[in-house]
Amino acid sequence: MCRIYGCFGPGLDVTALDAARDAQLSGGPDQQHCARGENWGLGCNRLSIQDPSHGRQPFTNADGTVCAVFNGEIYNFRAIREELARHGVHIDGDSDGSVLVPYYELHGDRFVDRLDGMYAIALVDLRFGRRLKLWCDPLAVKSLYYAATEDGIVFSSELSGLTALLTKPLDVDPLAVDHYMNWQCLPNGSSWYTGVSSLHPGEQLIHDGRTVTRRGPQDTGSPPTDDACTPEGLGDLLTREVARMSLQSSPVAVQVSGGLDSAILATLLRRRRADVTGFHVTHEGSHTSDEESYAREAAAHAGIPLEVVELREAELPELIPAMVTALGTPNATPHALSAYVLFREISDSSFRVCFVGDGADEQFGGYRRYSTALAADEKSWRTRYLDRLSLVPQAQYRRLYTPEYRALLDSGASSRQRSLRLLGRPAPSRLEQLLTFDRLHKLPSLNLRKLDHLSMAHAVEGRVPYCQPSVTSFARRTPDALKVTESRRKRILWDAGAGLIPRAVQTRQKQPFTFPVGAFMTPGAKLWDFTTDILARPRLCSSGFLSQAAVRQILTEHAEGRDHARLLWGLMILELSLP
Repeated sequence: MCRIYGCFGPGLDVTALDAARDAQLSGGPDQQHCARGENWGLGCNRLSIQDPSHGRQPFTNADGTVCAVFNGEIYNFRAIREELARHGVHIDGDSDGSVLVPYYELHGDRFVDRLDGMYAIALVDLRFGRRLKLWCDPLAVKSLYYAATEDGIVFSSELSGLTALLTKPLDVDPLAVDHYMNWQCLPNGSSWYTGVSSLHPGEQLIHDGRTVTRRGPQDTGSPPTDDACTPEGLGDLLTREVARMSLQSSPVAVQVSGGLDSAILATLLRRRRADVTGFHVTHEGSHTSDEESYAREAAAHAGIPLEVVELREAELPELIPAMVTALGTPNATPHALSAYVLFREISDSSFRVCFVGDGADEQFGGYRRYSTALAADEKSWRTRYLDRLSLVPQAQYRRLYTPEYRALLDSGASSRQRSLRLLGRPAPSRLEQLLTFDRLHKLPSLNLRKLDHLSMAHAVEGRVPYCQPSVTSFARRTPDALKVTESRRKRILWDAGAGLIPRAVQTRQKQPFTFPVGAFMTPGAKLWDFTTDILARPRLCSSGFLSQAAVRQILTEHAEGRDHARLLWGLMILELSLP
């Protein structure tokens, strides 16, 4: 697990490479190295987890004509090493990344199709003309930003590293604010800046010194449903995945929220090894969203200790800007702050690896919004569904825009129109349309990018078993009726986990991992004072995006008792994030 960066093209700037390295040190504190050649450079900040004595990056072949850096984990690297051995290739040590260059030489560009794990890979191939190649894993668990300029291309794991590599000032993308209000984040393929993008799930990018070529994942279509997809089969699959994802020698942490997904992981991990510790975050005061009792029952059922960290109100004015900096890109979900505090505690407790339950809902249909969309009529379901994903419904956030900004978006550039096109792509069923949209767009952009940046800000690797390619394949083959019905959601996963979780978790209502922003966003409280102070610095308004009068009206209405806590939180995060 690392942070990577680099450039390809004339005018190599060594100082800029050093600045990109320094901007990402928190995610790779153990080793920092950079390889340079004529008009190219590849750098890596390493977080050493698997075989720290080997696996130094950048990786090169014997004659230096192929060089690569990589961020992530390859879980089938031992099988790859055995395959390479059959071809006469010997790999020293037990590092997963060490197999990448020889495996690329053996199979070419499609070697990534044989990788099982999460990754962002950058490779320079000098053998048949100069080429830079970038790859991203099938769900974009690991982020990779890039910008193609007249001088070539630069890339980085974090936006702060990318901006350090660019010598010319960047313009803010005028569509970024609308993206954020519509998605609660900046979706894959976009960023704060015009011309700066991020790789889509499963995407490959090739630069030959003149042109950029992008290749998406091979589209195999929707797989036929398989009646052999049973709860027992899913339980066996998760058991195997957790086992091979937890082979490193260092102790393992697991986020225990008190819900189904993390409770299953806690039990499976404890069956595999004895050095597992659960971590749970709670919030100062008494809140209806508090899940500590469920988390304690889940940890006790799994047979692991549970560390509980409390997020305190007095910390908020200091924590929020630190979280925004760590994210590097705006994310409106309040539980991002809970995650930031959780990973800080995990790091302070000397853990480098933490298992999390992200992806289970998007794979197997766990959100209430799926049932709502399935029950809606053909004319309205897409709009209603996207309103559930937005910071607030579209009609509400558009009222905050200036007339000039609304006119720009109405010319055909709105983020909502893009979302409607993506959600409207053909699929065997409406449920599969919803799950495909969430799996390829919402999950990577909102959840996984948040996980990647907040965990790595504390030098912790977040591992996501529910995002494994085998789990995605299983979920896509599973009949709709085993995922969502009128009375049940995520049915097959609940059945698979029946013997792995305590009864208290089995019988509770679903609740997302959250931060109770409404309880803290009350006039006179620290969060309210902090938010009103931030929104009194109206860069979003002076830049022509939002109406200052409309923002003041929202503040006034909330102070008078109308609940705008989520909207105010989102506006405050956006204001803090603006470059």
